[in-house]
Amino acid sequence: MSFKRTVSFLLAMAILGTVFTVTPAMAAETKVVSGCVISGVANAVAPAETADEAEETLVTVKESEVPMASAEKLIADQKIADAKIAKKEKKIAEDIKASEKNYEKALRLLAAIVYCEAGGQCYAGRLAVAAVVMNRVESDGYPNTIKGVLWQPYQFGPIRQGKMARELKYYDQGLYKYPERKGSLQAAKDILAGIYTVEYNGQTVDLKKYHNFNGHLSDAKIRISGHDFA
Repeated sequence: MSFKRTVSFLLAMAILGTVFTVTPAMAAETKVVSGCVISGVANAVAPAETADEAEETLVTVKESEVPMASAEKLIADQKIADAKIAKKEKKIAEDIKASEKNYEKALRLLAAIVYCEAGGQCYAGRLAVAAVVMNRVESDGYPNTIKGVLWQPYQFGPIRQGKMARELKYYDQGLYKYPERKGSLQAAKDILAGIYTVEYNGQTVDLKKYHNFNGHLSDAKIRISGHDFA
């Protein structure tokens, strides 16, 4: 190769080297994202493989933003809740006990007065006597308790005569579970259960409207066994 051709070849190679050479500055600015070559200064980010990973890269929750209840606070709150429940259950139990006690008192007085007034009569006659007592309790014109109605002056003969006191003793001795007095006890139970109708002489009698009974009443509306009722 002649000297002239050699010089020409070297000049050509130098020019080509200048065109295709990437400077260090250019290399620093070239970044790869998801396999693509771009220019810029941002850090390279590896492509997310799943949707969940992509979401995790976009959402960041600081611990300070999530309130956490302490174990002591949870225990204290539970103790308060348990105390409220226990108090409510105790109140319910006390109310039930008081209600049962009041029921037993009412049953005792009603059974005794029914036996005193209508112990030898049919079931309808016994239930009617019990109904008169309860109708008076519910009326504004009489005392609002069974005891108040029975001990109202000059209303029930067995109270004045001492027969009622005797029957109350018999009740306490358990005699009302025997046939002679069991029917009077049943009439008292039924009236306390709200049974105010009775079949008598082929007709249904509503006992809610009667407030008086006696052997003979001038304004009697019905006669059941040995009593007139008005």
